[in-house]
Amino acid sequence: MIEKHRRKKHPRRHPHFAWADPERFRVERMTAGLSQKQAAAYLGVSVRSVYNWETGVNRVPYPAFKLIRMRAKAVVHVEGWEGWRFARDGALVTPDGRSFQPWELQNLQLVVSLARRYVEARQPAAVPAVADKVAVLRVVA
Repeated sequence: MIEKHRRKKHPRRHPHFAWADPERFRVERMTAGLSQKQAAAYLGVSVRSVYNWETGVNRVPYPAFKLIRMRAKAVVHVEGWEGWRFARDGALVTPDGRSFQPWELQNLQLVVSLARRYVEARQPAAVPAVADKVAVLRVVA
């Protein structure tokens, strides 16, 4: 059989994909208070994957590292949310210290609509025109 000239396959490189340091991943996981089993469940991977990442057998995907780091420091790493963080009880904490529980945020639309109705009900009634207020005088003869 004649061999065809095929181009050599090179391992695919991902210049747009960043990898995290295994030791730093382990430190962040432990800071978050997660065991390898809990971290695997949190990330949706096997325990073996987490073990391989931490020992350096496989590279740590940066999105997995970022999720663990967010959990460890309870910080929201999204543009526009600077200063916001999560409390240990799951509440979202604003930069000025106010906290919102998940059930409060689920009902936020209801609270806003009730507040809007309250404000509309408190608006003073429209003032009738001056001509409506003037009493009609009858000439009695």
